[in-house]
Amino acid sequence: MRKIKIILMCLLLLGVSFTREVLVSIPKGASSSSIAKQLKEMDIISNETFFKLKLKLMKRENSFLYGNFLIDPDVPLQDLILQLQDRNRLALIKVTIPEGYNLYKIDKLLTEVGLIKENEFYSYTTSPNMFRHLIKDNPYLREEESVPRLEGFLFPDTYLFEYDTSVEKIVSTMFKNFEKKVIPLYLDAQMKKTLPIRLRKVLSFYNIISLASLVENEAMVDDERSMIASVYMNRMNKRMILGACPTVLYSRLLKGLPWKETLSYKDTEIESDYNTYLNTGLPPSPISSPGLKSIQAAMNPAKTPYYYFVSKRDRTHHFSVTEKEHLNWSRKLSKLDNN
Repeated sequence: MRKIKIILMCLLLLGVSFTREVLVSIPKGASSSSIAKQLKEMDIISNETFFKLKLKLMKRENSFLYGNFLIDPDVPLQDLILQLQDRNRLALIKVTIPEGYNLYKIDKLLTEVGLIKENEFYSYTTSPNMFRHLIKDNPYLREEESVPRLEGFLFPDTYLFEYDTSVEKIVSTMFKNFEKKVIPLYLDAQMKKTLPIRLRKVLSFYNIISLASLVENEAMVDDERSMIASVYMNRMNKRMILGACPTVLYSRLLKGLPWKETLSYKDTEIESDYNTYLNTGLPPSPISSPGLKSIQAAMNPAKTPYYYFVSKRDRTHHFSVTEKEHLNWSRKLSKLDNN
């Protein structure tokens, strides 16, 4: 303790100053009297009447913003008032949504940082007509009005939100970011004619995002994204089942089952519209929020002869043309994993 006191004394002698910050929450529509009472209860001011008189002299009675403010309480009253009316003092929560996160994981993350109550985000993004409400002005998604969830269309990125941001505002911000980042990419591909004709005939914009979500959850290295997309495209063109393991994991989540690192054969038999081991074509909606690299891969899959891939120890994949070759490699890699 004596050492700490000596260090603090030295810092003060060197001119280092210390400030403490306090979080003050001003609700929407709060009056100057209610704010004065709150500040008095927090021991930030000593006299409510003097605070209101100072406001009147400064002609700032109606200049308060609402929200959560980080302020330095150890300043003159005039400066304190200005801090509580300064938008730059609004306290923000920084949250990063990783690529490949689904609605469940995003809900958990937003809950952990204190932005929402548990399940609030998930309930909102899967509520009836929510997709229709957000896409009403988007010509590329308007045809998908019956889609039951916003999975895949809330862009994975770093966001800054105020403490009391509503779930509606959070979702709207993420969707608008998706439109800002992804729609130009799609339009550019159309304009430059880099969007393959074979793809345009098979996939709508909505389905491109669904394909991208599969790529996002399968690819571990960027170089393989377009190859994985090509495998799925090749299988769809042959009307083969996709057999995508991430869709099985997603099916388990929809049924309230716990996450599994390794799937069993029995897992692939789970009854779900999202299970691409049982159903042909893409799942009814994306299964996660894909990043731009996966979306680009889905828009322009590589031209390959491959119909299969299996993961290796180094997180890359071995690609095969025939089922026989695929099964041989699967056995080889399984033996290596067991050694």
